[in-house]
Amino acid sequence: MRVVLVMTAIYFGDRISPGLGFLFGLAVGLFIVIRARKIKPVQKYKKIKSSRVAKRTKTSIEAEIADLKERITFYSTYKQQPVDASSDDGVVLQADEHAIAIASEVGLIEGRSSDGITEPVLVDDGKFVVTDKRGIFVGTNETREFVWAKLVSHRVEPLATAMVLYLSFSNRQKVSGIGMDQKSVLDVQQRIEFAVAVGLEREAQFLDKLKTQIAALEVEKTTAPD
Repeated sequence: MRVVLVMTAIYFGDRISPGLGFLFGLAVGLFIVIRARKIKPVQKYKKIKSSRVAKRTKTSIEAEIADLKERITFYSTYKQQPVDASSDDGVVLQADEHAIAIASEVGLIEGRSSDGITEPVLVDDGKFVVTDKRGIFVGTNETREFVWAKLVSHRVEPLATAMVLYLSFSNRQKVSGIGMDQKSVLDVQQRIEFAVAVGLEREAQFLDKLKTQIAALEVEKTTAPD
């Protein structure tokens, strides 16, 4: 029933204005989750994830290896081929700053407390720019800056038909979240991990970690089903 409501919201959102379907569906999804309070998305997501891991084939492993190699290539040369983040996006980069990801049609999520219960609330919609120094949310009503040097932790959780990347910082009491589709959230999370490594001057170690993952996948591929 919840899925039907969310998909209906996305349909009418697209009818009203193309491109707003996802954000409209996200807002409705937030309302449904808050009203139900019985959904356990994290456990459900873990079950789905574990079932996917159990069905890994040579083809899926090869695709993962190719993705890791592409990431290594990009991270090794990101200063020479940065993602275009012009002033039209509402972001002015510093002289030594490089954009490494831009996610459009995202939502800014915050936890709001009521009667001792903290619930996710859609604060604004816009885009999220990731650089090697910070993250910048540029919304319809406000702009937020997140400095990676102060990042304490990050995690991804499912919410209705979307995913939310929650970010915790040492200089902020509230945990902020960026809601987006599953493909975008995974890419943004990976780019943030790299940006943090750059800030800590551990870029080489980060790339070595990816190479180690590739080596492990190559071994796994030898015994995986076709």
